[in-house]
Amino acid sequence: MNNLKNLRFNCLRCGNCCTDKNTLVNLTYFDILRIKNGLDLDINEVLDILGFFIFKEKINHEDRKRMVIAPIETEKGLAYIALLKNSLGGCYFYNSEKKKCLIYDLRPMFCRTFPFSFETLDEIKEETNSLINIFYTEKGKEYCPGISNEAPLIEIDYWIERGKKTLNELKKNQSLIKKWNERVKNGEIYPTAKKFLSMVFELIEY
Repeated sequence: MNNLKNLRFNCLRCGNCCTDKNTLVNLTYFDILRIKNGLDLDINEVLDILGFFIFKEKINHEDRKRMVIAPIETEKGLAYIALLKNSLGGCYFYNSEKKKCLIYDLRPMFCRTFPFSFETLDEIKEETNSLINIFYTEKGKEYCPGISNEAPLIEIDYWIERGKKTLNELKKNQSLIKKWNERVKNGEIYPTAKKFLSMVFELIEY
């Protein structure tokens, strides 16, 4: 387990996490509402910036348990909801010339927390008196130059609070996805992308 007091990070605005062709920026319903309301988009405009990425292979139970965000049932099969990619394979909202995010204040949770991930502990971590553990993501260790021995130590209190909020949002998002998937399996709803977004838009929490 990580010693949180040894975690180092300094964002260098390199754009690696925004332009990696193999990375999908998965979205929670909080993210969708944040972007929708912040940019004042209607449902069709939101569909223009989202991708429903269909799994080509069947997902087993163990794979599902390891997923941070569960896939949703759609008319074409199980899918991840993520921001669309641009023609170069980078994030739709990343400006390569200026090396900046065009929706920085509205950016998704995974962008806000990269290169870290979080987990809830069974026992309080004595060094921080917290039930939250923080660790580098595999993607972060792979290509984030902001992780280095020269980088400053992270502000532990800030990241613990960020972790608590993140885990809370993920829990609520999982509940929403579970409710949607159960309604689909019970034949209560035909699972189109537009119907899923309509359900999300009825929520006021973001």
